[in-house]
Amino acid sequence: MFPWRARNSQVRAPARRGPNQGAPVKPRPVPPLLSGATLTDRVPPVISGFARPAVIPPGLPPRRKEWTHLRPKDLKALKNLLFAARIIVEGVHSGRHKSPYRGASPEFIDYREYNPGDEIRTIDWKAYARTDRYFIKLFEKETEMNCYILVDKSASMSYGGEAYRGLLPTHDVSKLDYAFFLTAALAYLMVKQGDKVSVSLFDSRLVRHLRPGGTFPHLYEILNALERQKAGERTAISRILEEAYPLFRRRGLLIVISDFLDEPETIFRALDRYRHRHFEILLFQVLHQYEFELPPFERVKFVDAETGETIASRPADIRTSYDAEMRNFIRALSANARARNIDYNFVTTETPYSEVLRKYLLSRSSR
Repeated sequence: MFPWRARNSQVRAPARRGPNQGAPVKPRPVPPLLSGATLTDRVPPVISGFARPAVIPPGLPPRRKEWTHLRPKDLKALKNLLFAARIIVEGVHSGRHKSPYRGASPEFIDYREYNPGDEIRTIDWKAYARTDRYFIKLFEKETEMNCYILVDKSASMSYGGEAYRGLLPTHDVSKLDYAFFLTAALAYLMVKQGDKVSVSLFDSRLVRHLRPGGTFPHLYEILNALERQKAGERTAISRILEEAYPLFRRRGLLIVISDFLDEPETIFRALDRYRHRHFEILLFQVLHQYEFELPPFERVKFVDAETGETIASRPADIRTSYDAEMRNFIRALSANARARNIDYNFVTTETPYSEVLRKYLLSRSSR
């Protein structure tokens, strides 16, 4: 045995003065679990390669093994998708989107003449050798994007889904659940690519507002908020847009998910305020297939989900006029959006939401 090796397997502390010289090293105690946490919180599950925190911080919503509106099997369809901003956005941390502020980054954009007070390290000495004048390089600063998602949870969004089992020829998700699927997927994409996302739920008032955040614990808070929501009262989209306006302090991307069963002119008049602040705006109009085209029934009682008003009629008698009115309404929304350079997407609940997002993001990236 080499002379410098220990004679036994017991590890001893370095020599020091005092009575404890050569005492065995005591292992560091493991910190106790936080209040309310369980032992399983030490080995948290993983969503698409991103681990959750080791212990839930105080105030964070309780975990779920699987959320209703963001399932692991659906994440595969969102893999490799990016949501790039088409406008200049404001942020305080570095990211992948162009900022209105200029700073140091790898992307060179222009020269300007040196002024007293500028940093000497930004001088381009090659340009000085060619022109005998001092120039500094300008670079594009990149920042994170702030995404604000407004989700309609009014009574009309409850159409379809479990409540209509046996009443409709086909059974699928309600408009509200479909809107929540879109919201969860968009929030996941934003957090995954390092951006901040805010979610606000509304009916006749702003029911819940989650401030922008860019961490996975923030995403879990959004998912937990969606779990507890049910359809509410009648809606007033234009008033909600006015109410939410001061909450969105930094310009970025505004996404509104609704059936938009309101006056198009008032909706877009409210959206104009966001356009004047250079927000990028994206609309998802979610309708059930039997709102877009009447079901094949002989006689139907139409019920307004928000007012309770009822009308009994035969679909065959009104099908032509109903289809014309609905198509004119959708055409008016689309025309108003196009005139303002707003992205408008019409979707029905029978189309998988992941397919809708993939198709939109691929077309967006090709522009």
